Amino acid sequence: MKTYLVSQLKKAYSLHVKMLSKRTANKKIKQQVVYLLSFPNNNHGLIEALSETYQVIVCYTDNMKEEAESLKKFGTLNNNVDTFSGLTKTVKAVSESQIVLADNYFAFLGDIVKRKEQCFFQLWHATGAIKQFGLEDKKSALRPKSDQERFKRVYQSFDYFVVGSKAMGDVFIRSYEVRESQMCYLGFPRTDYLLKNKETQKMKIKKIILYLPTYREKSNQQGLLDMVKLKEHLGDDYELLVKIHPHAKLMENKGVIDESNITWLKETDSADELLLQTDILITDYSSVAFDYGLINPLGKLIFYWYDESDYRKETGIQTGVEKTLPNSICHTLEEVLAEVKNNDQDLSTFNRTWNTYNDGNATSRLLDVIAEKMDGNK
Repeated sequence: MKTYLVSQLKKAYSLHVKMLSKRTANKKIKQQVVYLLSFPNNNHGLIEALSETYQVIVCYTDNMKEEAESLKKFGTLNNNVDTFSGLTKTVKAVSESQIVLADNYFAFLGDIVKRKEQCFFQLWHATGAIKQFGLEDKKSALRPKSDQERFKRVYQSFDYFVVGSKAMGDVFIRSYEVRESQMCYLGFPRTDYLLKNKETQKMKIKKIILYLPTYREKSNQQGLLDMVKLKEHLGDDYELLVKIHPHAKLMENKGVIDESNITWLKETDSADELLLQTDILITDYSSVAFDYGLINPLGKLIFYWYDESDYRKETGIQTGVEKTLPNSICHTLEEVLAEVKNNDQDLSTFNRTWNTYNDGNATSRLLDVIAEKMDGNK
């Protein structure tokens, strides 16, 4: 019964979007930009730069309300896509805007009545990819056929995908079943901010280790408890910081965590700022590894895949990605500790593969492309 109700709600949602979009289909396209915002710190100056030339309409999810409000100083118009009225305004704005930028998957895009004058860009929230997503995500194959058809409509709504490397372009081609000609090898705009600020690193007495795991639908307590044990072996020469995914929880084993000699960071702490100060990054399947390599080319990356077998079955890992990583993958805490002590690591090949076009000028190149599309040269 629940599955049936969910299915009917999705159909009603789709129909609502189509009807709203059709009402706008006969109106003149406006030279304005819609930015679909769902991830923090992904625009990093792009919206400000766009606002100098165009009207920008920021359509945001509930979790991005605060960041959206802060953008109003640049003259943006804001809509909350997670409210009925906000969705209505968003569909109208998308349907009559010449340029649309999206930082994630937005279901309603698959039902927009799109016109030839319009150009939709996928401005993904990750510089690279270790885990599978889109049509390659193992969970997608388990979804109803109607869901899979909707996924494809959304993916096919995009004209271009902004990427920082051929490696990431190949990921989109496989994950979204799109064409090579749709890849914009411009560099990823948010990396301009990272490169600009990488010289702000401060002198530190202790080496800083940051553990930044990705989100798991199942509990991530093993990784967290292993960090407690790791700190016990490291001694006072290292400071260990842990920032879990905003959707994860620390409640299990909270007593052990509270008594540990670890700094447990808040979900609101900026991952970008943390990466700028980190000597050693321990992560798993998170895309933060690619950002870290870019701004810390002499730093150390440790991949801790303690649940690799289960993760491959439940989510999936990009084919051959292990060959592009700068060191051996750790599966035990003992291996992690050995890598912390190991000074033999070189991130140059890793960066050439995944950060090829992330050179600090990605934003200006994207602005040039948007200006061309605004002039009608699609």
